[in-house]
Amino acid sequence: MKNKIKKIIITLLLTLFLPLQCVAKNINVALTIDNNYPIYDLLLINSIIKNNISHSDYTFYIVEDNLTDKNKEKMKKFVEKNNQNIEFIHFDTESIDQGKYIFTFSNRITPIAIARIMLPEILPKDIDKVLYLDGDMLVTADIKPMYETDLGNYYVGMVKNINDMQYPMHIFKKGYFNSGLILMNLPKWRTDKISEKMVEFLQNNMNDFIYNKKSEKPAFLYPDQDLINIVLEGKIKKIDDKWNNQTLRKSVLNESTEGIYHYIASIKPWHFPKGRIYTQNTYMQYWKNSSLSHYRYYYVMKKIIAEYKQILKIKMNRLFVYFEKPVPKRLELLEVN
Repeated sequence: MKNKIKKIIITLLLTLFLPLQCVAKNINVALTIDNNYPIYDLLLINSIIKNNISHSDYTFYIVEDNLTDKNKEKMKKFVEKNNQNIEFIHFDTESIDQGKYIFTFSNRITPIAIARIMLPEILPKDIDKVLYLDGDMLVTADIKPMYETDLGNYYVGMVKNINDMQYPMHIFKKGYFNSGLILMNLPKWRTDKISEKMVEFLQNNMNDFIYNKKSEKPAFLYPDQDLINIVLEGKIKKIDDKWNNQTLRKSVLNESTEGIYHYIASIKPWHFPKGRIYTQNTYMQYWKNSSLSHYRYYYVMKKIIAEYKQILKIKMNRLFVYFEKPVPKRLELLEVN
């Protein structure tokens, strides 16, 4: 009788408490995109889901600027097919720079990319943490342990940049961090009006964010990254390098590394470069094993056409240069008196 009662008690305890352990915490991930990046953001989302061994529930917040309805539908279908949630938030980039589009000075960043500094203001007020990720990333590990980092009194958690970039007008004494991954403490950010402070700094130092080769003053080459490092200096919690493996640093990377790859160079894996990008094989393997693999043929053809156009352009330029060569004037003989 005692053994029977004991079994009943154990069964009740397992029934009551085991499901609680299996209930995963919701993880909020934010991406800022326009129509240039949907497929690559889906590949990033796919890599997150593939490594979700904790069975966490994800909500992907897609902060977009004029993303087409067709691309929205494709992304929505893909995420929901994998039993996760996705929400689209339209963001008018002109609200940051008053329509001046100062961030178009460089091909390093598009206007929508700067929207990451506004995430705490435009995301739902009932969430207290979000993980921002760049679209040129690949996740190869469950990100829940990193997401659960205790930020304490820090505004954000970030990984250090691959080099200690310093500007004459502002020295980052406590380190310079890469903005490709930002774990945000939303309540603290909102309470201290950090987005407002960043926009104010931007407005007061506008000229330093505009690239001008003729200017003697140094320009900030990475607008969002520099703003975050300046305004939040000393309030950024350092996260382990493996969560933002920037691909220029080969000593940290290898094909078996588990974490997040960040393809920070101008040449991306989807450019199918002749000289292999470090860990490109891993990226392509994830792409091949996803339900998005058929898109690879489209981008391969796109690359071939682009290369053909480039070759044609070079040949045409050479042809024009040949025909535009000035015809040398015939030398007239001097008359001899």
